[in-house]
This record gives sequence, structure tokens and C-alpha cells, in this order.
Amino acid sequence: MKRESTLSISASSQNSALPFAIELAHAAGKKLTKWFGNTEIQTKPDGTTLTQADTEVDSFICTEIGTNFPEDQIISEELNLSYSINTANVWVIDPLDGTTNFSQGIPLWGVSIALLEHGQPTMAVLHFPALNLLFHAEKEAGAFVNGDRILAPVTSEVTRHSIFTCSTGAEQCYPLKSLSKRRTFGSTIYELCLVARGQALFSIVAKPKIWDLAGAWILIKEAGGEISTLDSSSPFPLTSSTDYSKRHFPLLATSTSTLWQQLRTSIQE
Repeated sequence: MKRESTLSISASSQNSALPFAIELAHAAGKKLTKWFGNTEIQTKPDGTTLTQADTEVDSFICTEIGTNFPEDQIISEELNLSYSINTANVWVIDPLDGTTNFSQGIPLWGVSIALLEHGQPTMAVLHFPALNLLFHAEKEAGAFVNGDRILAPVTSEVTRHSIFTCSTGAEQCYPLKSLSKRRTFGSTIYELCLVARGQALFSIVAKPKIWDLAGAWILIKEAGGEISTLDSSSPFPLTSSTDYSKRHFPLLATSTSTLWQQLRTSIQE
């Protein structure tokens, strides 16, 4: 028997996957909120943090996508580390980014849902329930937060008043010779959303995986910013039968392409 979706919006009633993804992100956020600050912590083999919320919400999101988009493939952080059909659309899911924050009652955590068509991101929803923020973007349709259009700042000047974000350990990989103010928030997708929104001038992420970057990738580009890898690797198009838990894509995200080139040269000297 075919499983029925628990969401009010079904894929069959929409011309776009975006309304479905927005409702799915809200539903996932409600489930996560029940565990927020009250869940047992485990450690995965790679040393990262895991909670029951990660796996249960991963399962919920993947089940809903499978029910509504049965022809599509899924990559998710906890349950689907690879996919098998190269010609299919692929959803890339991070059910809970910022797990350590989440487990300690710190509100900087969220869920990322991205859709890739022909191997490239075309739609994304990033939801931060505790902050009441929902970002979304579609290819050639712009980037938004809570329904309002967002644009990365056009400035390419780094000053001592500028804020940049830096993942834990990034300073061990790159010489960060910036006069701006460094901040680390414990959630990769949150830090990248700050760039898209213009609150951070740039962000350096040393070892993100595909579920950390897929949603933010199109969000930043649609906001007018620039995001790419520092080692010239190519996250997209995805490839079938690849275990994405073993792939890292060191990132630099900036407000402009000019700034991206300047900073890449600086941090790789």
C-alpha cells in the first residue's frame, strides 16, 4: 500500500516543489523543537555529534519526499549517503545542522532542504525554527527570508568593522590575514545565510559536506553573492554511487565575485 503524505500540500497539486519544501521544513522544525535542548548526545565515528532528533527527522523528511516525489533520489546526512540513478532529480537533506548547539539549548540550528536538477541546485529552503527564520531560493527567481527579498552587499572592501564567519579548524587550514571581525556560530548553514543576507561579508568553511552547502549554494548565488570551493573541486553535478560522507568541499562564500577572488588569493598565499 502506498503511504499517504502527512503534509497538506502534495506534489501532485503543485507546479513547483517549493511550496512542498517550505511546508516540509516547517513540519521538520516542529518535530525538532520537541527535542530542543532535551536530547541525549552520541558521537559518530567521524567525531561529530548525533542525537535522536537527527535520525528521526532525517527519516521523516526522506519519507515525505519519497511519497511525494517517488521518481527522485535523496542524499541525507544520516540515512542516505549516496544515490543510484544518475539521471534523476536529487534532494539533498541536512535534517539538523548545528547539532551541538541544538543539544545544549543554543538556538542557532536549522534544517536544509535542497533540490538538484540535472546535477545543479535549483531550489532550497533553510529553516531556523528557534529564530523564526525561513530562507528560500529558486533558480533565477531570487533569494528570500520570511518572504522578503535579500541581497548580498555590493561592497568589496574589507574593513575592521566587517564581520566574517569561520568554521572551527579553518584557521588551521588557511592563513586568515583579515582585519575584519571573526565570528563562529556553530552552524554552517546559519553562517552561510549571514553572507546571503549581508550580515557577514564572507565565510570560510574548512570541511563542509554536500548537505552543508547544497541549500546555501543557490541561496547565496540568488542573493547576488559568490560561493565556490577553495581547492577547485566541483560539488556539482553530483555523481551516483558516491559516498558523500567521505567528501569535503572547502568553501569560501562572499558578497561579491570580486571579493571572492581577492580573498582566495589572500588566504592561499
